[in-house]
Amino acid sequence: MDNSSPNTAPEPAQAAASSFDAGKLLRKLLHYWWLFVLSFAACFGIAFFYLNVTPPVFLIRASVLVGDDDGSSAAKKASGGFDISSIMGGVSANVQDEIIVMGSESLVQQMVEELGLNVNYSEKHGFMKHEQHYRNSPIVVEAPKELYDTLSTAMVFKIKCDKMGRADIKVKKSFFNTLVHLKGVQLPVSVKTPYGIFSVQKSNFYVPGKAYNITASVKGYVSKAEDYMADVDVQLYAKKSDGISLGITDSNVQRGRDILNTLMRLYNEKGLKDKDTQAIATGKFIDDRINLIYKDLIGSESEIEAYKKAHNMVDPEIQGKAVIGKQTASENAIVALQTQYRIMSMIRDFIANPANKYNLIPFEADSTAASGSVAAYNRLVTERMRLAESAKDDNAVMHNIDKQLAVTRANVLRGVKSSMQALNIRLAQAESQEAAASDKISQVPTTERETRALYRQQGIQNELYTYLLQKREENALKLASTTPKAKIVDKAYASSKPVKPKVPMVLFLALCMAVFIPVTIIYLLHMLNTKFSSQDDLEEISAVPVIGHVHHNRHKEALVVRQGKTSAIVELFRYLRNNVQFMLTGPEAKVVLVTSSTSGEGKSFVSSNLAASFALLEGKKVVLVGMDIRSPKLADMLHLKPLPGITSYLAKSDMRLDEIVQHMPGNESLDVIVAGAVPPNPSELLLGDRTGKLIAELRERYDYVIIDSAPVAQVSDTFSVAGMADATVYVTRANYTKRSMVKLMNRLVATKRLANVGAIVNDTKPSQDNSYGYGYGKNDDDK
Repeated sequence: MDNSSPNTAPEPAQAAASSFDAGKLLRKLLHYWWLFVLSFAACFGIAFFYLNVTPPVFLIRASVLVGDDDGSSAAKKASGGFDISSIMGGVSANVQDEIIVMGSESLVQQMVEELGLNVNYSEKHGFMKHEQHYRNSPIVVEAPKELYDTLSTAMVFKIKCDKMGRADIKVKKSFFNTLVHLKGVQLPVSVKTPYGIFSVQKSNFYVPGKAYNITASVKGYVSKAEDYMADVDVQLYAKKSDGISLGITDSNVQRGRDILNTLMRLYNEKGLKDKDTQAIATGKFIDDRINLIYKDLIGSESEIEAYKKAHNMVDPEIQGKAVIGKQTASENAIVALQTQYRIMSMIRDFIANPANKYNLIPFEADSTAASGSVAAYNRLVTERMRLAESAKDDNAVMHNIDKQLAVTRANVLRGVKSSMQALNIRLAQAESQEAAASDKISQVPTTERETRALYRQQGIQNELYTYLLQKREENALKLASTTPKAKIVDKAYASSKPVKPKVPMVLFLALCMAVFIPVTIIYLLHMLNTKFSSQDDLEEISAVPVIGHVHHNRHKEALVVRQGKTSAIVELFRYLRNNVQFMLTGPEAKVVLVTSSTSGEGKSFVSSNLAASFALLEGKKVVLVGMDIRSPKLADMLHLKPLPGITSYLAKSDMRLDEIVQHMPGNESLDVIVAGAVPPNPSELLLGDRTGKLIAELRERYDYVIIDSAPVAQVSDTFSVAGMADATVYVTRANYTKRSMVKLMNRLVATKRLANVGAIVNDTKPSQDNSYGYGYGKNDDDK
């Protein structure tokens, strides 16, 4: 028995401030143990099913090293500073640009087409068992390349082939859209669809006499390439490096290896093809210039030969060496200036030719005015070449570069013209100096001067011819070179363990969900439940002390408390009686009012058994008064005469108390006053003077007066006698009384319309409370 006064029970705010009751929470969760069992079974069942039907996925990786073409620097030095290696691919590789090229749609589409990845095959074995086929499917779906190039939708071919070789073919565009359905056809067969004609036929892996259930997923090259562009991971291997790392996850290791290896091979083939294309264009330009210079050189040599014959000369240089030594320096300067002037002319002619609109300028200008613009022009052309590998014609960046090229091309022409003007000025100065020197050597014959002019012209032609021959050999070496653009560091290799599914992670998620789902359901049920189910639940929301609870009555009789009877429910009423005694302070405190919020909460059951429990006290006289005069139940419950009752006493001033008192059979200490007939004016009847007189007389005669009153939420009758009671027992019922009714009880206590109140919970389940879990011997009929 609780020795503390029920009036000192903590308020809800105080209870909320108390420490967290883990045991209480655990008991509430254990009450739904079956929900946890179902959740664990379902979650781990789904997890094991997922692990069983999901094929392992492996990570396949590869790496390449992208660098500059060899020999570009050496070629520049050997050429005396004139470098055309940029037109042959000898520029520094921009790794970020190469990453774009390697993952470009055109390259991936070419890979998909070569490996036939736009058609995927799977074979069903039993329930939810599928085998992925890669280049070993017993039945294949084929179509012309042109159809796959234009196919814009995905289709699924479901092919069921029996042991006799007869096939049922169903072509679906979506789950609900069937395009073609063929039954009992022999393979090979042509399948006509709205998108084209496909051929379904047996492959070399077909085994006669075996049944097959094949599903072929068909997509166009472009659509499948877009899928793989998202799947293939191309990124920088490490910061400040020229390495590229490629990766893909696939359930078929061989397919993943083929994808990466094919991508790297196609990338190198594309680089070699681009390099050869540029080298061929450069070679043609150089050959044209060589033929032109060769003709000029032959003409200069012929003129020298003819002049020598006409003037009977053997070696004019030796003959005039003594007299022309001083003018040698001037002549050398004139030769160098005229050579530069011819190079400027060649650059001007190259730029002016529309066929070279997007080709690199194959000569370097040895001029401050032109060299910068030529270099800028070559950089833009190189950038456009790289972008053209992956971009389309309508690319905005490509249009922007074309505009820049047009502006830069004009700047180059202006720079070349400016350089040619400057060279003309310098050439005029050098010729003026030579003329002055010639005047000083008047002894030199005219023939010697004319011969010098002829040799000078021949030297210019010979130097240009030698330079072009050297560049043609360098270009031939580049064309013959088969060095790939990317050096393969690691061919495609697969991880030793699958990356998906991760068994520990799947099981951990299953464990989390197995706990989370029932806890969430319990929480939602608690939040959505408008009722409470136990004494603990009531204590959380009640502002008044909870003085006990009563189990569900399994007996046929409503009066379970009898002399000599011991059971769990009887002990609970004794516990309740003791707590009510603590509420009755002083010798004159003996009237207990029993009420509830609404009908059906067991108020009459509690009041009658509480009165019977008080009657078991030795030497105590107890009376049970039925003041629920609107809906009287005590007479039927206790098998007593329904008349006369309280209403007769209150209505007739001459009726005595003894006339309405009935003795309870089997309990000499318990008397009962039933409600009697239902009056037309119950409220006015209870407010009369006879009510107070009745209570006063009962106080004198009995040790305890238990009043079974009306529900407070339905009628106001209870408040007519509430002020005459010394204590109030407020009855609630588990899984019946709404939480809003508890708020009503709290308001009534807060407004002091009910005083000295203690709440109880009726009809609780024994499994929710272990307070009376021990046995009661032979008389324990509540087990």
